Amino acid sequence: MKEIMKKIDFHALLDAGPAAGAPAPVALTGRELESLVSPVSCDEFVDSHFARASLYVPGQPRKFETLFSWEKLRLALARGQQIKDRRYNITASFAGGEETGSSRPMMEVQHHQVSELLNAGATICITNIHMADPFLARWAQEIRAQLNFNGTVGVNCYVSADGSGLPTHYDKRVATTLQIAGTKRWRFSIKPAMAWPDTNEVYEEGRMGEHVGKLPAELEFREVELSPGDMLCLPAGAWHSARGVGFSLALNLYFQPQNLLNQLMPLLQSFSAANENWRGGTPATTGKIKGAMPATVAAYLRERLDEFHKVALETISSPDALAEPWLNSLTKNPYTGWQPEAMSPIPGVTRDQQFRVAMSSLRFVQVDEKVIVPCENAVLKFPAAFLPLLQRLAACSTSFTIPEVLSWHQDPEVLSPTNITTYLQALYMHGVLKMVPSQAAKA
Repeated sequence: MKEIMKKIDFHALLDAGPAAGAPAPVALTGRELESLVSPVSCDEFVDSHFARASLYVPGQPRKFETLFSWEKLRLALARGQQIKDRRYNITASFAGGEETGSSRPMMEVQHHQVSELLNAGATICITNIHMADPFLARWAQEIRAQLNFNGTVGVNCYVSADGSGLPTHYDKRVATTLQIAGTKRWRFSIKPAMAWPDTNEVYEEGRMGEHVGKLPAELEFREVELSPGDMLCLPAGAWHSARGVGFSLALNLYFQPQNLLNQLMPLLQSFSAANENWRGGTPATTGKIKGAMPATVAAYLRERLDEFHKVALETISSPDALAEPWLNSLTKNPYTGWQPEAMSPIPGVTRDQQFRVAMSSLRFVQVDEKVIVPCENAVLKFPAAFLPLLQRLAACSTSFTIPEVLSWHQDPEVLSPTNITTYLQALYMHGVLKMVPSQAAKA
């Protein structure tokens, strides 16, 4: 059987051209994370595995069939030829999943070379394939929202011939492999060599520097063969190697974190903008710089750091001050190559027009006298009095009309119907609320 699998013709799989009609679009459900990690619960995945320890989840062969396929790969390759953004690219490797580094580096290739290189025994990586597959882009966005992940999320695609793969290395981001077709043998460390490394590293015995964390010999390893429907999630910094068995088609859903400093920076900028000593920078001095910092400069810096230390202590006692920067981080750092949907114009609707809450899109935090709602392309702010209506909308599992929402609030002196309608319009314009076709209402 293996000899037959070796002779697979990638030209036949990838160069036949797209089918007469594109695959029917798949509806998002709002349970993408749950479906991905099942039978592991979402809470267990986040609390015990994500970015902490490697997780292998065997799955049914058809688990990912609506997500990706050879046909969808053909369509993505066709679309990709029109993409000029260099974040979308294709590389090839003739390495074989060695336990130590390979002398055969990755090389950049063009679309028309993909099948020929695969037939010659290569592994092909299509980086950020979601840029060429609109459904994968929306799916990855849903996963990002359901995890409240504030970094970059994207999808790569790996196609490997028999015996082809990548040598032992680790990535600076969480890498989640979904086996679509064929088989791939993986060897990976259970724990990371170091948590959230700043760089990717390839293991080369006897040649590693001091700052790569633990070496493979110091860690526990596991080997598995991924078959269609299987998932393997590796934390950033986990050593791993892989090679195709017969052939392999897989997706890699990656999670690149955003440094926490990006969330703290608005607090520091706000403080410094309101403080003349910070705005003016360090004092001028005619003191000679011979072996030590001038005393006036050193004292000035100590005073400023002491001031910021006091601000940090105040923030610890009132962490809601960081709620808005955190919510901003959920929307302002989308995954590579993704653009939010354009705002929807306010429609003319009848009293009977049904609406629903878009999946994973209604998130909100109350800070003092306002409620903050992150959207794809903005962070909305409403008065705290709107919070009960937001809570009811978030709990609503069926569609509703605008008059029904207005009836939920009985105190026009706190919020008038006009106020509520304006807030609902803002939610609609930013994609949180969606109109429901009449035949699907109350479904």
